[in-house]
Amino acid sequence: MADFVAAITAAGKSTRMGGFPKPLLTFDGRRFVERLVETYAGVGVDPVVVLGHEASEVRARADLSAATVRENDDYESGMLSSVRLAVEYAAERDADGVFLNPVDCPVTPAHVVERLVSAGTATDPGDVLVPGTDGGRGHPPLFLASTFAALRAAPLDRGARAVVRSDDTDTRTVDVDDERIFADVDTPAEYWELVKRYEPI
Repeated sequence: MADFVAAITAAGKSTRMGGFPKPLLTFDGRRFVERLVETYAGVGVDPVVVLGHEASEVRARADLSAATVRENDDYESGMLSSVRLAVEYAAERDADGVFLNPVDCPVTPAHVVERLVSAGTATDPGDVLVPGTDGGRGHPPLFLASTFAALRAAPLDRGARAVVRSDDTDTRTVDVDDERIFADVDTPAEYWELVKRYEPI
């Protein structure tokens, strides 16, 4: 049976959000980080939350009981440093792949995760599977185990994109027909746009 891990990266300083920790922003009655943990755990993917800035506050205020939690002391080096911690965890348990879901992409639909899992367990799945709709690609990409060494070796200043765009990587788009894969919250304006557009009334 296939085994997948979800790297929920939540270590940054949230500078463009005015310093408020993005993992603790709320949507539909749940904090961003809690919502993502619930989504992945609910479809049988092991969520790994990587904390850094304000880690103690996030631990105190968010329910992370369904997730494995790792703290990244080197979070100021960029998101890839957090991804590597999740990759190490995945490699230790001999996982088949890692979803990369920044906490500021909080509305990942469960059916998108399931669609990528299905594609990732097919014969000859490639190396990276990226959800797409209407000609665009969004989150969360699924990095299969064949990419783990490349993720460990990728330049910190280029991050996981260096692996996705490498000539040595077989990156494929998986059609999921859901615009929520594009939802990304970096600023207060983007947060309120997310609430206005997607939160149930």
